[in-house]
Amino acid sequence: MKSYVIYLQGLYEAILSSIAESDPTLRRDCFRDSSRLLSLIEQRGLPFLMVDLPAMGKHLDKCLSIGLLTSAGVAGFRPYSRRSTIPRLFKGMWLRVFDDVGVLRVDADATCIRNLRQLLYAAKKVKVACDDSKTWEHVNEFFQIDREIRSPSLNWDEDEFRIDDIHGLHIGDHDLLSPAPLFDRLDYDGQQRGPSPQLDRGFADAVQCTADIVSATLGCFSASEWRTKHGPGAVADQRHTQFKYDFPTWPAKLENVFPMSEFGFANYDSWVEFLSRDGAQDLFRSHEPPSKLIAVPKTLKGPRLIAAEPVSHQWCQQSILDFLTSSLRRTPIASSIHFRDQTYNQRLALRASHTQSHATIDLSSASDRLSCWLVERIFRRLPSLVEALHASRTRWVVNTIDRKSPKHHLLRKFACMGSACTFPVQSYVFCILAVSSVLYSRGIRPTISSVRAASREVLVFGDDIIIPIDCWEQLQGLLSDLGLKVNQAKTFGTGMFRESCGLDAWNGHDVTPTYTITYPDVSRPESIASSVETHNNFVKRGWYGVADYAKSRVLEERRFAIPHVPLGSGTFGWYDHNMVGNDLLRKRFNPFTMQVERHCTVVESTMKRTPTGRNSQLLQYFTEVRPVPFIRGDRIGVAERSRTSIRTRWVPEMMLG
Repeated sequence: MKSYVIYLQGLYEAILSSIAESDPTLRRDCFRDSSRLLSLIEQRGLPFLMVDLPAMGKHLDKCLSIGLLTSAGVAGFRPYSRRSTIPRLFKGMWLRVFDDVGVLRVDADATCIRNLRQLLYAAKKVKVACDDSKTWEHVNEFFQIDREIRSPSLNWDEDEFRIDDIHGLHIGDHDLLSPAPLFDRLDYDGQQRGPSPQLDRGFADAVQCTADIVSATLGCFSASEWRTKHGPGAVADQRHTQFKYDFPTWPAKLENVFPMSEFGFANYDSWVEFLSRDGAQDLFRSHEPPSKLIAVPKTLKGPRLIAAEPVSHQWCQQSILDFLTSSLRRTPIASSIHFRDQTYNQRLALRASHTQSHATIDLSSASDRLSCWLVERIFRRLPSLVEALHASRTRWVVNTIDRKSPKHHLLRKFACMGSACTFPVQSYVFCILAVSSVLYSRGIRPTISSVRAASREVLVFGDDIIIPIDCWEQLQGLLSDLGLKVNQAKTFGTGMFRESCGLDAWNGHDVTPTYTITYPDVSRPESIASSVETHNNFVKRGWYGVADYAKSRVLEERRFAIPHVPLGSGTFGWYDHNMVGNDLLRKRFNPFTMQVERHCTVVESTMKRTPTGRNSQLLQYFTEVRPVPFIRGDRIGVAERSRTSIRTRWVPEMMLG
C-alpha cells in the first residue's frame, strides 16, 4: 500500500503542476491544494484517494446535472466558509464552475470541470485487493438480489423444458397491472419526487408487441449453424492444467439441444471411438455441475463477482452468442446495438450533453437482476432460442468465498456475469424496452417500420442506454417494474452532463478523466505495460507533465529501451508528442529480412501448449486454427497460464512507425 500512496502522491502533484502551468491564475490555489491533499493523504491514507475523491466526483456529476452544488458530506471536502457550499480543497477551480452559493455559472469553465474530474477520479480504478469484509458484503448482496428476483412462469429449474407453455406469456401478466406506482423516483439526495408513469395495459401490449416483432425477425435458432468455441477465462469444473476440449461432463439438459455427438467431437468417428471406452456414459448426468462464484479484484470499495461456467455450458453458450450477434442485422433494432463498438454511444452522449436531446441511463447490477421471467416473455416468439438458453443455462452456483452465505444456491436470475449469453441477451432486452418506451410515449403503434424508426433514436451497449429525453422517465418506470434498478448516480437526463460507455461529457466537451491502474514495478512486467499505457493515455488527453511523471517512474525501475511510437499506432512504446527519442536506440540493418531494426524493450506474453495426443485435439484444430495446408503445432494442446516478461530484442523499425 505504501508504494501505491507514494506513486499517487507524485501523480497528483504532477496533475496540479500541469494545471498551474496551463492557467497561471490558479498557481497559488494549486500550491495550497497540494499541501492540503498531502495532509489528507497522511490522515486517511489510500482510501481518501480511491474512495473519498471518487465519491466527491460522483457528487460533482450530479450537481452539474441539476445545476446546483450541494453539501456532499464527503470527508476532506468541508466548505471554505459557513455561508458557502464551495469546498476548501480545489476551491479555485470550484469557483470557476459554481458561484459562492453553489449555483452553476452560466459561463462555467469546461476546462476546470475537466481538471476537477481528473483530480477526483484519477485513482478510482487502481486495482488493489479490498478488505475481506468488503468482499463478504458483495457476496451477501449477490444472494440477496437473487432472492428478490421474480420467479419464472416456465420450468427453468427442470431438465425437461415445457416450451409449449411459452405462447401464452405476456409482459402484462399477474401483478404488473397493479394501480400502485411502479417506483418512487428519487433525487440524487434521496428525496421523493412522486410516482412514475404506470405500466397500463396499453403500455404492456406495446412492449410485448415490440418484443414479438424483434424475436420474429431474428429467425429460427438452429444450433448446428453457429460457431462454438472456448472463452479465455476459467471454468467451473476443470483446472487450468486440464484440456478444455476433453469435456468432463455433458448434462442431459444440454444434450436435448446440443447433442454431444455433434458438438463435442470433431467428427462421428471420434464420437464412436469415445463410446467404446469404459466409463464414457459417466459424462451424461441428470444435473449439470454448478458455476463457481469468483471475486476478481476491482477497487478498494469491493471486488467484481463473476461466475465461472461449466466447460460444456460455456462452449455451447458461444453458439447462442454467435447467433444473436450475427442475426442482429435482420432485426429492426439493428441501428440501436453495436456489440463491438462503443463509439456510437460515446458520440451520441457527447452530442446530447450539448443539445440535451437524449438521456443516458445506467443500470445497477443489471445482469444480476435480469430474470428468466422477463427473458421468456421477450423471446416468446422464438421458442427455439429460449430452449437453447434453458439448455445452456447453469442453474446452480457454488460459493467458497463467504462461509456465512449459502454454499450452494439455486439461481433465480437468468445468468451471472461469466455466461457468454449475458451480454447479448441483456442488450436485446434493454433495447426492446427502450424502443417500446419511445413508441408508447409518442402514441405510435409498434410495427416493423415504426420499431426501425424508433431504434434510430436509441442506443444500447450492455446496460448503458441512451434514449430521447421525452421518453426517459417512461423507460425508468418500466425498468423498475420489471425488477431492474436504475443507477441514479450514473443516470443523467437533466442539465448538460452525460455519461456512457466510458465517455463523460459536459456541454459538448469531453471531460473524461484519465485513470491510473497500478504503479510500475520491475518484478511485475504487466505493471510496466500498464504504466506505459497510462503514460500514453495522459499524452492523448494533453496531460504532458503528468505523462512525463509516469514515464520517469518507469525509468526509475530500470533504464528500459522502450521505443517512441506514433500517437495511436497501437504498438508498444511511448506516445511522444514531440516524436523524439528513437535515435537513442541502437540500430542495425538485417540482411536476412532486408529491414532496418532497432534494439528496444518489449513486453511479451508467452503461452506454452502441451499436446495431449488425443482425438480432442482435432476439435481444437478445427475450432482455433481452422483448415490450412499445414498444422501449427504450437497452437495445439493444453495451454499453460500465460507469462508476461520484459525482453530487449531487435524489432523492425517499420513496426515502430
